[in-house]
Amino acid sequence: MLVANSGQIYNYNLESNKVTWQYTSKFDTAGNRNNFAIDGQQIFMPFESGKFISFDVATGKIIWKQEVFGNEDSPIGMSSDENDQAKMLNELKPLFMTKPLIDGENVVIASGGNPNSIQGSYLYNFNKKDGDRKWHCSLPRPFNAYAAVKYRDNYFINSAEYLEKISPNEGSSMSYGLFDGEDEVPGSNVAPNPKSQFERGIYCQMQTDGNSLFIGDEVGKFYCFQLDKTGSVKDGDIMDPKNTFIGNPKLFKWTFSDKDFTFQKNGITFLTDNALLVEMKTGTADKSCIFALNTDDGKVKWKKVVSGDIKNWALQGNLIVGSTADKIFWIDANGENYKEASVQTKPLSNIEVMNATNFIYLTTNGIEIFDTNLKKAKVIFKKQVAEREFDNYQVKFLKK
Repeated sequence: MLVANSGQIYNYNLESNKVTWQYTSKFDTAGNRNNFAIDGQQIFMPFESGKFISFDVATGKIIWKQEVFGNEDSPIGMSSDENDQAKMLNELKPLFMTKPLIDGENVVIASGGNPNSIQGSYLYNFNKKDGDRKWHCSLPRPFNAYAAVKYRDNYFINSAEYLEKISPNEGSSMSYGLFDGEDEVPGSNVAPNPKSQFERGIYCQMQTDGNSLFIGDEVGKFYCFQLDKTGSVKDGDIMDPKNTFIGNPKLFKWTFSDKDFTFQKNGITFLTDNALLVEMKTGTADKSCIFALNTDDGKVKWKKVVSGDIKNWALQGNLIVGSTADKIFWIDANGENYKEASVQTKPLSNIEVMNATNFIYLTTNGIEIFDTNLKKAKVIFKKQVAEREFDNYQVKFLKK
C-alpha cells in the first residue's frame, strides 16, 4: 500500500506490518498539495518545491528525478545552507500542485508557482522511462491544480479561467477556433478584447469520453464542450470578439448547475458509462450532493444528498466511497444502496476498497481498516499524522 502526505511517500506492507521503503522531501514536510500517479512499476510524484520524481513501486529506488523553478527552467543558484535553500524555494512554491497524466511513454504535468516570484508556469512532457524533458509550453496562469486530459489527439489543460490546447509532439499552444484576443493599441483608451475564457475559474478535474470534454467551474457549473475530429470548433472565427465561451453559449452541447448546491470545492469528478459524476455543496457546506449527469444531455440521472461537507470521495470499481468529518459512506455507482457509518477518527485521505467488506485509509492515528459489516474501524499501523489544511493525503491499495 502506498501512502503520501507532508512531503513523504512510503510503501507499507500489510502482511509484514512494516514500511518497506520511504522517501521524504525535506523542503515539503509542511505540506505537499500533490497527488502521485502509477503506471506499472513506476510511481510519479510531484512536490511543491519543484521536484518531480519517479520511484520503483517495490523498492522505492529513484528511477529519475527532475526539477522545475518557474523560470524557463534554468537552474537557480542554490545556497549550500539548507535554511537559505528553504527560504528561496518557499518564495517560489507551490511549483507543483497537481497530478501527472500518463499517456503512453509521456508523462505530462503542469507547473504552478507563486505569481509574485516566478517568471511563468508551464505544461511539461517528460519521457516516462528516463525522465528526459521532451518539451515545455507556457501557460497563461500559475493556478494549475488538475491533470491534463488528452482529447482529439491533443492535450487540454485548465489554467484558472483559460482552457489551453497543446500539441503532443511539439508542445505548442494551439488554437481551437475561438477568439484569440486583441493586442493593446498604444495611446488608445479602449481596452482590448481579451482572449476567450470562462466566466469563473475552471478549478475542477476535466474528463473526456473521446467525443466530448467535460469541464466544471468553481461555483458548480458544468459544461459539455465538443470539438470536431481536428480538435477545433466548427466554422470558428478567431477574429470575432463574440466568439468566446462567455459571448457564445451555443458553443456548449449542454451546461448544468443546481440552485441549491452552488459551491464546488474539491474538484473531484469521475466518468462512467454515459454518466459524469460530480459533487457540490451548499454555500454553508452543511449538505453535499453527488450528481450523476447524463453525458448526452446533462440531465440528472440520479443524485444523493449527504449531510455535512464531503471531504473526499472516489469511484472504486462499481462503488462510490467517501467521507465527511464524522462518517464514511458508500453507494453503488448507479445511485442505489446508499449506506453510511459514523467513525471516531475521520479519514484524511481518499478511501480505498480492499475487498467486499473492507476499506482502508489514513487518519491522524495512522492507517485504518473499516469493516462494512461491523461498521467499525481499527488501526492496523500506528503513526502520528498531522492534519494540515494545505496538504494532500493519498493512499493506493496495491492488489496482488
